[in-house]
Order: sequence, then C-alpha cells, then structure tokens
Amino acid sequence: MITFPLSLSADWQSISQVCGLSSAEQEWLFEPRSLTAKLKSQSQRFAVKVLSEQKVNLSQPQQALLSNEVNTVLNREVLLLCDDKPVVYAQSWLPISNNNTNNQLHNMGERPLGDVIFQDPALKRTDIEIARFDDNHSLQSLVSELNLPIHILLGRRSVFSLHDYKFLVCEVFLPGAYLYS
Repeated sequence: MITFPLSLSADWQSISQVCGLSSAEQEWLFEPRSLTAKLKSQSQRFAVKVLSEQKVNLSQPQQALLSNEVNTVLNREVLLLCDDKPVVYAQSWLPISNNNTNNQLHNMGERPLGDVIFQDPALKRTDIEIARFDDNHSLQSLVSELNLPIHILLGRRSVFSLHDYKFLVCEVFLPGAYLYS
C-alpha cells in the first residue's frame, strides 16, 4: 500500500547542468508551454486520475523555492493518462492562506491544472529544473503498483505564479511515456 504524498526529493538541476539527454527527452522535459496540451495532442483520450489531495506542511527546500511565509499547502497528486495508460505522475503544492480560500486551483477535481493555468496571460514560470529518479527511489513503488517496468525516471519541476500566488509543480514521466521512445 502506497502512502501519499510520495517523496520527490532528488538532485534537482538547472537545464544547463543536465547532460546526456536524448533529443526526445529534451523536447518533453524542456517544453515551456502546457504539458497537458502536448499530451492531448499525442493521444485520442486524455484523462486525469486524482491519487491524493491533502493539506501538508512544506519542507524547508520547498519553502525556499516558493519564498513566501505560507507553510501549509494543498498537495495534489495525479496521474495523467493518455489512451488509458498512465504516462505522467504529477504533484502540485498550492499554498493555503486566508486570502485564497476560494482559489479555483484548490477545487480542480479531475480537471488538469494545465488547462486552467495556461489560459491566464498573467502566468509566469521560473526556469525548469530536471531530476532523475533511480530504480531505488520511493517513487518506484507507484511504478510497481501500476504494473509498469522499473526504469530510471525523468522529472521536471518549476514554480509558477499567477498574480501574487506562487505554487510548485513537479511532473515525472512514467515508463512508456513518449519521451522515452
């Protein structure tokens, strides 16, 4: 049985520090626009499966990334499915404060976050960071539960801001995802 949220601690590196990636891996990992839109363009059916949504406290490194005073966030974990096959595991950390109690991002259900945030012209994104998750990483428990082959996984993360609201998003490409072909 998997306990959520899954840890995504890893050696996160800026794009300039990462080497040894294929052109397909670079194309997917460095995509500046909506990953949701890119996945939808590659499949007949796209869906989001919510694995967990819960209030959690940010770790010190996460607080440093968001550089704000908010400690409590809504942690949302989802699978992005293309043609009924899980291709991306994603986590978002959405700060909770008295100012954003009716925040639409806190009530997404099975709607993709990318469909909402990339529609807002005020959206800003920090540089993308990349990490590798080896076959001993705790994330592999999810891979096993999904009956996918254990494989070194690639992920990306960045901080987004909409007006004064900053949040962190991480996407890990599961075995069989397009970037590994």
